[in-house]
Amino acid sequence: MTCSARVSFLFVTVAALMLGGCAVRAGPRPVAGGAPRLYADCRGAPNDRPTVILESGAFGAAADWDLVLDDLAKGGKVCAYDRSGIGQSPPRGGSRDAVAIARELRGLLDQIGEHKPVILVGHSNGALYVETFAALYPGRTAGLVYVNGVTSNDLDFPLLIEDLQSERRLAGMAATMGSMGFAGPISGILTTATGLPDDAAQRKRESIGDAASLQVAGEEDAAMVDSLSATRKLGGAPALIPVVVIGGSVEPDSDLNKSWRAAEAAAAGKATVRWVLEIPGATHTSPLVRDRAYIVTAVNWLRSFPPRTRLR
Repeated sequence: MTCSARVSFLFVTVAALMLGGCAVRAGPRPVAGGAPRLYADCRGAPNDRPTVILESGAFGAAADWDLVLDDLAKGGKVCAYDRSGIGQSPPRGGSRDAVAIARELRGLLDQIGEHKPVILVGHSNGALYVETFAALYPGRTAGLVYVNGVTSNDLDFPLLIEDLQSERRLAGMAATMGSMGFAGPISGILTTATGLPDDAAQRKRESIGDAASLQVAGEEDAAMVDSLSATRKLGGAPALIPVVVIGGSVEPDSDLNKSWRAAEAAAAGKATVRWVLEIPGATHTSPLVRDRAYIVTAVNWLRSFPPRTRLR
């Protein structure tokens, strides 16, 4: 299931909170000078295969990847992280668009000592962030996995732009409700939908459980539609970078989901080496939990490639 599922879920979340709920006081946020040192959850031992970096979608955090981290750590080093201003990562000023987040990711790689090309896995909006990273830093990208992903190809599908604009409006409402004292209930409802195990679910709730984190998440979503054009102007991911596209929906025959599948196929079609994996009956987040074997399979396929000539 794609962004339409998230739009519907955000609508239910916001509507429920407008009808009632318990208010919570937002906790203080850390203040950082200069570039923030981001929180990263890294597991597995480094080896001769590329390190894997996991990029979360809207209102996401490192905790979303808890089960995937454990599975991928069996084959090498893998890291998930909290973007600045979310979870355990301190805030930063400036834009929250895809280019800014891709540059932030480059800083994270420098921070954790990853200077060789890495495999990037992006879920939902996170797919656009890793596509943008590949466009900016092809020499640091060994492969890409888009999971129910938003990419610059969505620009060619009016239904998808409409869907993303609807999501942007609802994300802004969620951020506003968070500032009114409903951050706790919002984070609880969003976390419940993921199906994460208890420990990871608690970390997820804490990551987006205050007004400041929800505000940052809303700003990221607000920048998404404009970011599509910015990434396209960069040329998108170079064709020589291998790409795996993972998608699925509980309503595959709807016009909207057909558009999502077509956009995902277009993203794969631009790569010289590609693989498209369809998950029957997938929800928007099931590839991170119930259906995570698809991500593991995709990453292990990319891990099997010999090192390629560094792209400039």
